[in-house]
Amino acid sequence: MKITELEKSCRLLSARKRIEIMELLLNGRSKSVGDVAAAIHLSFKSTSKHLIMLRQGGFLERYQNRYSGLYQLNDDLPFHLKSLLKLIRQLT
Repeated sequence: MKITELEKSCRLLSARKRIEIMELLLNGRSKSVGDVAAAIHLSFKSTSKHLIMLRQGGFLERYQNRYSGLYQLNDDLPFHLKSLLKLIRQLT
């Protein structure tokens, strides 16, 4: 692992709303953008942007279920991302 990868991952989790999203998805259930937005009290558009960032950072996967896209934690997380998620679990 390169230090730049860890830095990028930490930067992604530096926003409180993105941490709230990760906490919400840690239970293993997939959620739509609307479900996440309602749970974290944020607009659909802003929530969507946060989800896209977390997906691009490797934390989340997205798949299509009929009419909506669903997000879940990436099953194949690299070690450093798994370590960050363990830290989030401990803090909540």
